[in-house]
Amino acid sequence: MQTLEDSELRYRRLFEAAQDGILILNAETGMIEDVNPYLIKMLGYSREEFVEKKLWEVGAFRDIEASKEAFEALQANEYIRYEDLPLKAKDGSLVQVEFVSNVYMAGSQKIIQCNIRDITDRKQAEERIRQLNVDLERRVAERTMELVYANQVKDEFLANMSHELRTPLSGILGFSESLMAGVYGELVSRQDYAVQMIRSSGEHLLELINDILDISRIEAGKFDFRLEEVEVNQICHASLAFIRQLANKKSIMVEYTISEDAIMIFADPRRLKEVLINLLNNAVKFTPAKGRVILDVQASAEESLMRFSIQDTGIGIAPEDLPKLFHPFVQLDGGLSRQYEGTGLGLALVKKMVELHDGRVEVRSEPGRGSRFTVVLPWSAGMQALNDRDLVESSVEPYAVAPLVPLRIRGKILLAEDHETNVLVTRDYLENRGYQVFIARSGREVLSKVEEFIPDIILMDIQMPDLNGIDTTRRLRTDPRFATLPIIALTAFAMLGDRERCLEAGMNEYVSKPFKLKELERMMERFLNFTD
Repeated sequence: MQTLEDSELRYRRLFEAAQDGILILNAETGMIEDVNPYLIKMLGYSREEFVEKKLWEVGAFRDIEASKEAFEALQANEYIRYEDLPLKAKDGSLVQVEFVSNVYMAGSQKIIQCNIRDITDRKQAEERIRQLNVDLERRVAERTMELVYANQVKDEFLANMSHELRTPLSGILGFSESLMAGVYGELVSRQDYAVQMIRSSGEHLLELINDILDISRIEAGKFDFRLEEVEVNQICHASLAFIRQLANKKSIMVEYTISEDAIMIFADPRRLKEVLINLLNNAVKFTPAKGRVILDVQASAEESLMRFSIQDTGIGIAPEDLPKLFHPFVQLDGGLSRQYEGTGLGLALVKKMVELHDGRVEVRSEPGRGSRFTVVLPWSAGMQALNDRDLVESSVEPYAVAPLVPLRIRGKILLAEDHETNVLVTRDYLENRGYQVFIARSGREVLSKVEEFIPDIILMDIQMPDLNGIDTTRRLRTDPRFATLPIIALTAFAMLGDRERCLEAGMNEYVSKPFKLKELERMMERFLNFTD
């Protein structure tokens, strides 16, 4: 008897202390028999307004369409889950909840226990991401038109576009990463899939922005381009690794051949890999399932040339379309544009990057029989390398988030940022990871708060009201107390020379928006370990 009483007491304590709303229904009558304090607080109704009433007589559930039929469904099923249910609180506001019901026997009585979790914050965060995505798509369209028609103000336009597009994109990717990391609560499977799609769309937009910027930088003569000795086999293997997953998904056979003397070439390794990845990706994209893609590399000592050929068994290109192939923002026809994703920038970038190497791109194609793109680069037969060097294949590390259980305050962070979306996503993530975060929305506020809170690290935006991040950093470095305080630039300025300006002003590191919050945290940990 005592054991039963103890069990009931434990249940009552759990019931009263639960951080989810709990509703107990009589399965036969639909009468509410009990309600816990958290649900009363969540919806604002008194206990008397719940207990000994039918479910559909309570104001929170009264407006739910066909609520009596819904109760019949609760009676007929041992388990029911509604992932997104709007309930009306007593003050008239809507509360988005996750509703789960379980049926069990309490003695001879059939009971329905309803667990109700408030997911309003999570839904608001998802809505903010959706709105940011809409806003970003509008900005991309507007800025792209300016890029086409505003050649005479290209330098100023590039700097502004980079900042304006990266700022909202930082919010999209940041909120997505925080939602996937569980900062706003655990996601159900469909929500997790939706957030992954949002993040994937954001990363696709980032690629588009980077492509636009790369083309414009090349045309403006401000493109970051460094020639060095490059191991050809290594670059080819790394490029093939990027298209392996898509090729496997379509059951496309990928072959690779290279001549014995094609060992080293003088090129920019990053740009050469971008060229090969772009051409290989197009070959796989436009090749039907169970087709074939070949990468062949041949060196010619007589011509002092090296040829990188990518051949496919894809849809091919009509002869009249070949002259339009390398024009920016041009896709060959409306049918192809609808069937195959793309911006029309990839081949334009390939052509410009190859020309920077004093090379050329050759194309042979036949509709229905496939295409062959050949990148021809200058090459000297005198270039030698170690033939036995291990080949390095690149790999893509899957996105994974470790459980977040902060045990103590890991450090005091001063976040200098005037864009509210970026404030929210960065602060929420870092606080969830156990950091104490203080906010400064201008340079002058940084100078006052750094003395008030003595942070361990400053995350410094560059474009702020009153005093920008560059001048704020310079002032801090003149004070002996803050001469060695770690300062990390978090900025949407990503043009050539922006990093150098930040480091010259006294900042320790530079991170271009949008950035991965996990990578930012790793950088911060490095400085915290150094200062401990």
